[in-house]
Amino acid sequence: MRSTLSKLTTLLAVSLTSATLYAQSPEKPNIILVVTDDQHRIDFNYLKEGRDENGKALNLTPNIDRLSSEGIIFDQMYATSTVCTPSRFSVLTGNLASRATNSRFTKDLKKYGQANVAFNTHIEPKNDNIAKTLSQNGYFTGGVGKNHVIESHIPNKISRKADVTKPEIIKQLVENQQAQIHAYKENGFDFADRIYTGNVPGQYPKALEAHNQDWITEGAMNFLDLAKEKQQPFFLYFATTLEHGPHKQGSKYKGDVRMTPVGLLADGDIPKVQPSRDSITQRIKQHGLEKRATDVLWLDDAVGALISKLEKTNKLDNTIIVYFNDHGVEGGKGSMYQGGTLTPSFVWFGDKFKGGRRSDDIVANIDIAPTIYELAQVKSAPKTDGQSMVPLYQGDNSEWRDSLISEIGVTRAIIKDGWKYIAYRVPQEKLDMPMSERKKLKQGKGKSAKDLPWMHMGGTPGGRGLEALVVKTYGEENYFAKDQLYRYLDDPKERNNVIDNPENKKIVEQLKQELAQELKNRVGSFAEFTE
Repeated sequence: MRSTLSKLTTLLAVSLTSATLYAQSPEKPNIILVVTDDQHRIDFNYLKEGRDENGKALNLTPNIDRLSSEGIIFDQMYATSTVCTPSRFSVLTGNLASRATNSRFTKDLKKYGQANVAFNTHIEPKNDNIAKTLSQNGYFTGGVGKNHVIESHIPNKISRKADVTKPEIIKQLVENQQAQIHAYKENGFDFADRIYTGNVPGQYPKALEAHNQDWITEGAMNFLDLAKEKQQPFFLYFATTLEHGPHKQGSKYKGDVRMTPVGLLADGDIPKVQPSRDSITQRIKQHGLEKRATDVLWLDDAVGALISKLEKTNKLDNTIIVYFNDHGVEGGKGSMYQGGTLTPSFVWFGDKFKGGRRSDDIVANIDIAPTIYELAQVKSAPKTDGQSMVPLYQGDNSEWRDSLISEIGVTRAIIKDGWKYIAYRVPQEKLDMPMSERKKLKQGKGKSAKDLPWMHMGGTPGGRGLEALVVKTYGEENYFAKDQLYRYLDDPKERNNVIDNPENKKIVEQLKQELAQELKNRVGSFAEFTE
């Protein structure tokens, strides 16, 4: 923990000012949690990646720019697991995804003895989460957009080639949507609407396979209309499908405006809660920006719609907006490298906390839930692996963490003092698996039996497509090394594995010991670290 006298003296004034502002409003705040999907760093004007060599912004995002510039930007925000399902598990529960209790996860854990965190970690009604906890503490809670984490039963398997104009197919689509809504409500959401089961590609018939941010946003507007009539604060989980696939960047907004998970909308039902999609093309051209910037403008229009509705209902001044991208997509998705773990995030709360600043403290998705619990004045909050960021909002980091554990598949990582140690340990049972069995588990075509190593995500011999990108980005020599050490502050692309440098022996021992101590408090084994 950092607690130097000079730092405390400086932070105390900020803390007192901010705390006073917050204390003047005994009314519980409304909270909107925006979770985006696979957003690139180039999409954010406040990051160096979002500016050209002359400092010009590469994006037209006035609403995101406003919230981030007036709020607090977290330059070291991490996803503790780096694909969408476990990251969202951690966001909504405040726990590392290896705390999951659903059968798909525990079955694998029992079989191999080692927790394999991937797309298998789902939230069940018996798990504490933000919506359930806030609902039990006087909040009106709602969720719209992408699910991919709350355990649900989909009653109808619909062919990818299905004719979505047929009444029987429409009926099945609606039943599947209702199943999603039911699952949300079983997990503490008072309201749920406009839910995507998971990623847009592969979940629905091809005739419906397109993003529809306007449709999701309209669901949020419906929630806010209901919240306006309630005599209670509200919580909205606003989870977008953008900017995940399908389609290339700069073309996602061009899908058929009628396409939704419940079928094709009638012309009279097409949402009009955001600026038209045609205007997106025009505005990007007017500002001389790349075609790539169209999709993030579409997303920004959604954020603008939220702000506008809050202003019209006089709710904005007492609303916290937390913005988090589910994980990095700079060549590291599905790994513990910075390109997967480091992700953009900021918080806005008007003048309740001192904004217009940046934090380089190590924060993570597991910290979002406990932060919301404190802001919502929850008296008996669930225990979490994270910690409340409210002291950071107040400018006080004297008691903040200086290290963080992360997990995905067969790897574990810990960061501390600008260093990152990664341990890659495949369970012996998987190493001993006959190649004939590995071939049955592989995904994709073109891989011969001899080319089926266990990748970092640990579930698919030979890996998924995203894992091939990680190997390409970071190199085979690093990727398959059992022990890896990077000085990520000086080597942000983590190309130089310095694990064998004699001068690093002490830091390696320290990080290994700290990781071992953390892992002893987790489920399952992890090679020599838990022996």
